[in-house]
Amino acid sequence: MKKFWLGFGLLLLILAAGCGVQHKVAKSSSSAASLRSRKSPSSRSSAAIKQTSMLARLKAKSQTTLVYAPFGDSLSVGLFADSKTSRFTTLFADQLHHLTDKTVTEEGIAEVGKTATNLGVPALPALIAQHPDLITIEFGTNDAVGGATPTALADYRQALTTIVATLQKQTTAELILMTTWSPNHGPYAAADLQFDAVVKQIGQTYHVPVADLATIWQNHDDVTGPAGTAITDFAGNGPRDTFHPNQRGHDQIAALLKKTLEE
Repeated sequence: MKKFWLGFGLLLLILAAGCGVQHKVAKSSSSAASLRSRKSPSSRSSAAIKQTSMLARLKAKSQTTLVYAPFGDSLSVGLFADSKTSRFTTLFADQLHHLTDKTVTEEGIAEVGKTATNLGVPALPALIAQHPDLITIEFGTNDAVGGATPTALADYRQALTTIVATLQKQTTAELILMTTWSPNHGPYAAADLQFDAVVKQIGQTYHVPVADLATIWQNHDDVTGPAGTAITDFAGNGPRDTFHPNQRGHDQIAALLKKTLEE
């Protein structure tokens, strides 16, 4: 009889231990399933995963009018499109209108031959006063003319950093950085690419998208020239040259900005 009770007690202990193991396994499985559920993208809305595009943010603004402000040198002036109405800035403003279904006013500040240092930084207060919603920042082509010396690159980096940081702090505008422009195999092309690297570094640091113009002019001879064509809207700047973008070049710059806006 005593042996019977000893055996019965041992059986109860074995059964209890088995239940404990099953409980731990079930709890572990439940925890793993819960963890998988938390990690699974399907359990979260796509809006929480995918960052909204610049275009979506502009469309979501409550106002019915947007101010687009091109900020730069002779490219942003429009040299040498077929006309001012077909320069990349105006083409891009038209695209922005159609994409957002809002009225778009083109303002901005751009002057021939200027740099980030002698126009970009000093003109910041005037640009901010325009209350822009979108700014394309296009400096560096003239900055690179003297070569990619350590001093020139440092000055450019400091000026462009000041421009981006100030605009982010003092405006609510969306920003797009643009790299330099050159004709294919142009005299400053090697220096331009070093200045472009600065643009991309600043874009990464400040989370500003970069429209890389080298994807347009590198290995393409049909986006500049031919020289000598007189263009009425730019008569004061002389005839078309072999350096600035022609109409094909302006069309492709506008298309690249549109792509950047939508990404």
